Amino acid sequence: MRYQRVINESELLDGLSQPGSLIVCGGTDVIVKMRAGMLQPTLLLDVTQIESLHGIQVDEGHLEIGAATLESDIMHSPLVNQHAPLLALVLRQLGSVQIRNRGTLAGNIVNASPAADGAIPLLLYEAEVQVVGPAQEQWVRLESFFTGPGKTTLSSGEFVRALRMPIGTDGFRTFFHKVGKRNALTIAIASLGLLLNIEQGAIQEIRIAVGSVAPTPRRLRKIESQLTGRALDAALPLEARDLITGAIAPISDIRATAAYRRNVIGDLFARALRSHLTQPL
Repeated sequence: MRYQRVINESELLDGLSQPGSLIVCGGTDVIVKMRAGMLQPTLLLDVTQIESLHGIQVDEGHLEIGAATLESDIMHSPLVNQHAPLLALVLRQLGSVQIRNRGTLAGNIVNASPAADGAIPLLLYEAEVQVVGPAQEQWVRLESFFTGPGKTTLSSGEFVRALRMPIGTDGFRTFFHKVGKRNALTIAIASLGLLLNIEQGAIQEIRIAVGSVAPTPRRLRKIESQLTGRALDAALPLEARDLITGAIAPISDIRATAAYRRNVIGDLFARALRSHLTQPL
């Protein structure tokens, strides 16, 4: 295997045109998979020095994050904490300090794990992925970017330059919780995130995303539409619990049964809504 540190996007595209090439940035997923024999690249392309893949900015009504920006830099960014506070909160729970100082949010997304913590807030903030290839570049909705466990729409020769999300949810209430087999550094057995806008005791807008209960992280748009406009009273959490448990179809594996995952998501959803009953409306 050869290793090459590329310094611009032109070099990166040239490297990706070679058979067996693979991008590495933080390496928190790639190196683990290489050691396990799951990946066997012939050319490893280090993109950490490409300036265009770094940085956080607000541009034309969007919060934009470069693909090589470290998770620790994202969670400490004033722009992220202002415009996407749930993203900062979730990243504080992602892995260890060492992992966050090496890993990238784009890498977490490209890895495409059904349990990817970073995907939950990005789905809620309606993020898009900037995909660059030899013939074109385009923005792809994150919901469409995932195609299955470990799979995305990325084709051979393409890479991710940035992530972006529209700003405009300042003041929305937030919720995120994941359940795992230990308290720290856990892979989620089930996870749920919410963005919630409540006015005069009624739900004006609700966004719901779940992880580890489907082949990819998911937005539950049908339930969102069913709950929009509803009064947030004591009866709604129980009704919402039934709605969400009927909307997901998790699998059983070595970490948990499907029934357990379904019950966890239902309980988390009910808890999230109840937590806002006691807040001023």
